Amino acid sequence: MRMVWRALAVLLLALAPATHAADAPQSIILASTTSVENSGLLGALLPSFTKATNISVKILAQGTGQALDTARRGDADLVLVHDPEAEAKFIGDGHGINRRQIAWNDFVIVGPKADQRTSPGVMPWPP
Repeated sequence: MRMVWRALAVLLLALAPATHAADAPQSIILASTTSVENSGLLGALLPSFTKATNISVKILAQGTGQALDTARRGDADLVLVHDPEAEAKFIGDGHGINRRQIAWNDFVIVGPKADQRTSPGVMPWPP
């Protein structure tokens, strides 16, 4: 989890606009998914980011499609969503640059050892 936090912090720093005056406060708008906002991740990371850069981040928590539409209209500076195909189209259509994957999902099926149901592509653990 610490690696994901660092990756998000690096992403925000890399994409943040350069300051013109060292002490001039600036802000950026991050269109993100509600799940990222509800996870507490942004609440944990953004205070340190703001302190280090003097850039405040306004969060627009939306569904993935809404977040991409917000950025497509120019109403967000950064997008943090989880739909690789929609993100690729967004970039391909010229609405964004510098896509970075900072997280991914793993799905683990758990249950009693005596109930070893299988599905195509499901590997038992431990192997």
